[in-house]
Amino acid sequence: MLWKKSWWETRWPFLICLVTILLACVFAFGFIFGIDYDAANWAASLQRRKNLSESERQALNNYQGQTWSLWFKFLFNIIWADFAVVFGAVCLITACPLTPSQRDSRLFTLSLPVSPRKLLLSHATVGFGEMFLFALIPSLLLPLIARFHGQRLLLSDTLIYTLLTVFGGAVFFFFSLLLTVILNNWFAAFMLAEAVLFALFLPYLTVGGRPWWNILGVMAGESYFYHGQIPWLGLLAGGILSAVFMFTAIRIYERRDL
Repeated sequence: MLWKKSWWETRWPFLICLVTILLACVFAFGFIFGIDYDAANWAASLQRRKNLSESERQALNNYQGQTWSLWFKFLFNIIWADFAVVFGAVCLITACPLTPSQRDSRLFTLSLPVSPRKLLLSHATVGFGEMFLFALIPSLLLPLIARFHGQRLLLSDTLIYTLLTVFGGAVFFFFSLLLTVILNNWFAAFMLAEAVLFALFLPYLTVGGRPWWNILGVMAGESYFYHGQIPWLGLLAGGILSAVFMFTAIRIYERRDL
């Protein structure tokens, strides 16, 4: 089946990226921030942030606030979005085209008796499924790490932040996929999508909130952390954009195959 072939051809990049993000999680919260949670030092650092309101400082002034701000808002936020851009750009590459044997593998895939729509959908499904695992597996470690260090982090909140990252950030994956189909060049698509991602990320490196239109704020679950509200409007907007990007990619891919 196509999805099995897609998984087989992307398993090593997936495993390498998964190990990378797991190490980042364990290193950050198991060794750097987890070993010595200094409440006074964290509170002092929040006081130095002039862009925070008093209510935001109070919400952040605990172990849960530190974990959310350092992982879901900062490290995981950019790492996952960056991987989404990468996998969206390369998920149509059935094999790396640098060697003759791998080029033959790609030609074999294109020669199979399947429609371009099914081919594109199978690669996109496997790629996005891998992105879901990228988000889920490392985040499930956080409550365990917190418990190991005598702290408490709710599994339910962790799952909510994870799902917000996946479904809010899906737009980056499908945007990168669309650019790859349009440009017929995965590297150019990757560079353009990366430029958009960093344009959204770099101006808002501080702990404070992002504007309502910034999808990275939806991914981080800022409204849920500060107000207990799921950002349904942002998720809906991201879902509509993702569907439009995917539909457009399918139409272009089908027309190119004619």
